[in-house]
Amino acid sequence: MKHTITKLFLIALLGSCSAPKKDMQVTVEVKDLKKGTLYLERVQDSALVTVDSIFLNREEAVVLQADLDHPELFYILLDRNQTDDIDNRIPFFGQAGEVSIQTTLDDYVTKAEVSGSPTQEIYNAYLRVIRQFNNEELDLLAAYLQAQISQNADSLTLVEQQTASLSKRKILFTVNFAVNNANSVVAPYLALSELPTISKSLLDTIAASMSNDVANSRYGTLLTEYLSELEN
Repeated sequence: MKHTITKLFLIALLGSCSAPKKDMQVTVEVKDLKKGTLYLERVQDSALVTVDSIFLNREEAVVLQADLDHPELFYILLDRNQTDDIDNRIPFFGQAGEVSIQTTLDDYVTKAEVSGSPTQEIYNAYLRVIRQFNNEELDLLAAYLQAQISQNADSLTLVEQQTASLSKRKILFTVNFAVNNANSVVAPYLALSELPTISKSLLDTIAASMSNDVANSRYGTLLTEYLSELEN
């Protein structure tokens, strides 16, 4: 009997112990969210997979966790079982330690603020400039359509030249940004996601600039493998 009581006590004690923390803890707070499920996702073998999830039935901050060797891109998916849940994934660069994401239900993706991830801060700096390029591209597209409507051949030629020049500047900015941030996994990530079709020599420049730690990261390894495929 004494042995049985001791055994039950040990089982209860072990059950009460919290699970060990994983490398990354992501605190997520969605204002005005009353009910739904949050999923922490990452890409594995070209597919999104769930690494942690939690169901909410009231507005509260929750913690999702994952193990990782190097910073990498994660997603926070919000599922409310509604057909209008279209723009419902927040992308962010996660890394070891505590990361915080605050947003609202109505502007789930666009108003998301990520803190605690220096890698995300580097990526945000890149995105701020890229948005300017994208706005210029939209302006040129509008000018091109207007030139087509007015059948102005000179204007069409000018807009085409400006568009080509903008595209080159955008590529060179991305390459320079990657090289200048060679100590971050953002460098090989940009090479793979934004520059896969540029000349191999520019990709080689990015790869050669990577620190050893970044080269051994997931994106660094993928970039090296991609360059090997191009070589073959």
